[in-house]
Amino acid sequence: MIASALFTPAQQKLLGLLFVRVNEGFHLNEIMRLTGLGSASAQRELKRLHESGLIVSERIGNVRQFRPNKDNIVYAELASLVKKTFGLVSVLNSALAPMRRQLSVAFVYGTTVKQAEDSSAPVELLLIGENTTYGELLSRLPVAERLLRRKINPNLYSVDDFQRRLREEQPFILKMLSERKVFVLGDDTDLDRIIKEVHPEEGHGDALHDV
Repeated sequence: MIASALFTPAQQKLLGLLFVRVNEGFHLNEIMRLTGLGSASAQRELKRLHESGLIVSERIGNVRQFRPNKDNIVYAELASLVKKTFGLVSVLNSALAPMRRQLSVAFVYGTTVKQAEDSSAPVELLLIGENTTYGELLSRLPVAERLLRRKINPNLYSVDDFQRRLREEQPFILKMLSERKVFVLGDDTDLDRIIKEVHPEEGHGDALHDV
């Protein structure tokens, strides 16, 4: 991933929090809870960002809050880069990475695609794979929900179950396939491969009118 080439894992977590939710301020304990960073790592990275002028801090009550410095000359460029690499899709990708071998494809769809990154609307997520369960999936989503401050509504199907529903032309499946999708794992080719086992001459991009 681009993020891994540019930033350390600790920097990714911290920047992904501060520069995705740019209008909020976070104190040290919140940052540690939301990112999973230890005290030493969090304080070290905050110090670097603060000394470089990329973030500012202010004391509110008994705690010090940190937030992006919107007056910094590279704020706009850094915020744009972070949103592209640590935004909605990147946060979901990181959460689902341990399940990559089990999942054939995962994508957000419907109103999620139309909403801005800072929307509070639930994230509609569809996943197709094998040898995974809702229990395993739900154990990996809370961190992403905390980082995004958005509820995630997952729909998990095995390949056979998804294909069965497609054969039955279930309205939800047809509607979802007709809508624009943003892939988190896999891509159009992976989804088309699953669909073509049901409709050999069709792909979701033509017969199902993907837009």
